[in-house]
Amino acid sequence: MHKITQLLHVLLFSFLLFTSQSAAAAEQEYALKAGFLYNFARYGEWHDSALSPDKFVICSPDASFTETAKSVLNQRSVDKRPITIRHIQFELEQVNQCQLLFISSASLSDWLSWQKQQDYIAENTMVVGESKGLIEAGGHIRFFIASGKVRFEVSPQQLQQSGITMSSKVLRLGRVLER
Repeated sequence: MHKITQLLHVLLFSFLLFTSQSAAAAEQEYALKAGFLYNFARYGEWHDSALSPDKFVICSPDASFTETAKSVLNQRSVDKRPITIRHIQFELEQVNQCQLLFISSASLSDWLSWQKQQDYIAENTMVVGESKGLIEAGGHIRFFIASGKVRFEVSPQQLQQSGITMSSKVLRLGRVLER
């Protein structure tokens, strides 16, 4: 009986260790992606300058991403505008206040459903995600993993249609689609 109890404790400890390592890896990946978003914001140009002149707003419906982004991008600014991170629901009023919208893989299906119901086309909002099919569904930039590193692909044409231009400095670092 004692050996069974010890075995259960070892299994439980291993499970907790694995779970905490997985959570730490996910948080680290979100921190890295938040850093990418910061640079997309710095090197992107929004043609409608009337949007939030006093702050730069990054949004996501994924609470774990917004918490990580808040800690990573704390005290950062874009063109002298402090960055505000918002956890949002898919409601037109909330989405329209975002200059940059991050769609995690957990929120992709909700975004696709909401987008169809609203007949939503992103204008003045850079849509970045991490799921296959995001760009085909109207997104602009998609993260993917290659050789264990976070990479991205970008659609400059779709960005342009949304009123956003991306610097060639960023385009050189990613996989450019539609050229």
